[in-house]
Amino acid sequence: MSKTVDTTPNDKNIAPEAMTIKNFRSNGDIENFYRYIHDNGLRREAFMMMEYAISKVAKLKKGKRSKTLQ
Repeated sequence: MSKTVDTTPNDKNIAPEAMTIKNFRSNGDIENFYRYIHDNGLRREAFMMMEYAISKVAKLKKGKRSKTLQ
């Protein structure tokens, strides 16, 4: 028996370099990540991690911007 391969375009099989904001949440890996967080009751922890990551990125951007202005 040979396996058939689905060659139809599918949003879940988008290459990371072709990913945009519009199709980010429909990526299979991201959907699985959201499902894992929901199933295990990790919303609070995920929110805390996202706040931490966003604050670090914001500090880097702020520091980079102030260096270029001087």
